[in-house]
Amino acid sequence: MHENFRKTLTIVALAGALALPAMTFAQPAGVPQDKDDQAKPAQKGKEPHPVIRHSIRQLEAVKNELATKAASDFGGHKAAAIKSIDEAIHHLHEALEYDKK
Repeated sequence: MHENFRKTLTIVALAGALALPAMTFAQPAGVPQDKDDQAKPAQKGKEPHPVIRHSIRQLEAVKNELATKAASDFGGHKAAAIKSIDEAIHHLHEALEYDKK
């Protein structure tokens, strides 16, 4: 269990680190970046978690790159990476759902 959590955390941290430059220069702060952020206004006293939503989109993009455009299987690590990305996306969606309660 701890190993799966550690893998998931590593993937999320890596995706965040890779996405940081893109987030810094992409758009001014406070401007929604996609229809999901526009469609769900912040509830009074709560934020819509734009960083988590952006991280999910970034993880999905990385997964798509690995699944469709990667030239190799990276020594057998591609399948494990895709599985870890799926787990990370699942946990991030669960976190967003939990926050709605």
